[in-house]
Amino acid sequence: MDRVGSALNHLLALFVPISIFVLVGCIQRSLHLIHHGAIGLCAARGLARLITVVLKHSVGRLRPDFLARCKWDEILLECTGKKQTVIDGRKSFPSGHSSTAFSGMFFLSLWMAGQTAAWCFSVQMPPRNLRSSRMTSFFLSIIPLFWATHVAVTRIQDYKHHKEDVCVGGFIGIASAFISYLIFWPNPFSPSSFDHQIYGQPRVLYTAGEYRSRNIDFELGRHELEEENIV
Repeated sequence: MDRVGSALNHLLALFVPISIFVLVGCIQRSLHLIHHGAIGLCAARGLARLITVVLKHSVGRLRPDFLARCKWDEILLECTGKKQTVIDGRKSFPSGHSSTAFSGMFFLSLWMAGQTAAWCFSVQMPPRNLRSSRMTSFFLSIIPLFWATHVAVTRIQDYKHHKEDVCVGGFIGIASAFISYLIFWPNPFSPSSFDHQIYGQPRVLYTAGEYRSRNIDFELGRHELEEENIV
């Protein structure tokens, strides 16, 4: 019995961040914030999932509980367990639970840090505001990481993954979240990301182009010049 089921892990890693994006976006009346938060999160989750699945099928490392899944028969000299259970027992590396939890929760932590400058210590905090307490902002921004770490640890406790599986899975989730976040949001570690004009605001990815009329001068081609000279 898993301490944190796969369905619960996926739901929390997806809907907890999105709920916060929607809540803050409604308060700030910013559809741009909601859009960039949601699409960035989905990109992080998708990238982490892709890398994890490819590695699982490529490496084929045995889970710690593989023998229990296999139910080896000494007479038949083969596994007598359920086929799907045995196949899943060869998908230990990397941990899918860990990559899922960290891709969602680390993205949320980055977003919270980007809203409060909690991870950029050179930025002066706004006065008389919840953001004015750097300790509070920093603690709130790392709360999602506690849950992701808890999920990773339970996979070892449940005897479903090795330590290396969990570490690599967590790294995949963190890297995917960081890459996806930087595509849609300013760097939460850079002081330039917290200017008064763009404080906590998503990147502007597209700008409206201006269509201008051009006066195009047509020139005669080589063959047309030759024909004109003959005439």
